Amino acid sequence: MKSFRVLLLSLLALAAASSLPAQPKNPPVVKIVETARVAYINSSAFVDPASGIRQLVKVNQALELEFGGTQGELSLLGEKLRTLAAELNKLGVDPVANAKAIVDKKTEGQRLQQDLAARQQAAQEAFNKRAQEIQVPVTSVIGKELHAYAKAHDISLLFDSAKLGEALLDANPELDLTADFIGYYNALHP
Repeated sequence: MKSFRVLLLSLLALAAASSLPAQPKNPPVVKIVETARVAYINSSAFVDPASGIRQLVKVNQALELEFGGTQGELSLLGEKLRTLAAELNKLGVDPVANAKAIVDKKTEGQRLQQDLAARQQAAQEAFNKRAQEIQVPVTSVIGKELHAYAKAHDISLLFDSAKLGEALLDANPELDLTADFIGYYNALHP
């Protein structure tokens, strides 16, 4: 009798569940997106002395001029270090007779190597700081002009192929707006 009641209750529950109206599922929301215009530029061309953005080229030339002396000093120190290494190799032919000279040259070489490394690091830090000071104002304007250029040409998505590196597998050259943008920028900012 007990099993009959359980069976009857199960059948009633099944009948009640099947008579309930099915909940309508929400239809998926489809967002309609307009066709997008895509293009790319290559910002590494901006610093080309012959065909780049004149303001940026001038800034880079000023940096090179400003740090040319420092670069020359570092080159001289590097040359001194190479000369010292060559002298050590010559002294190494007879290490017993030249033991004192070898020790002196090695000590001088280590000191010169440490001096060169410290000067290189200081020069790099000074260069980076100065580059930041004089390049950021120009690159900031370039960024704003890129945005205005893209908007004026109804471009929805603008890539910089110089920053994509190996992620850019293939691109139609007709989508490259680098030369056009450089001309546009140089005309606005002579």
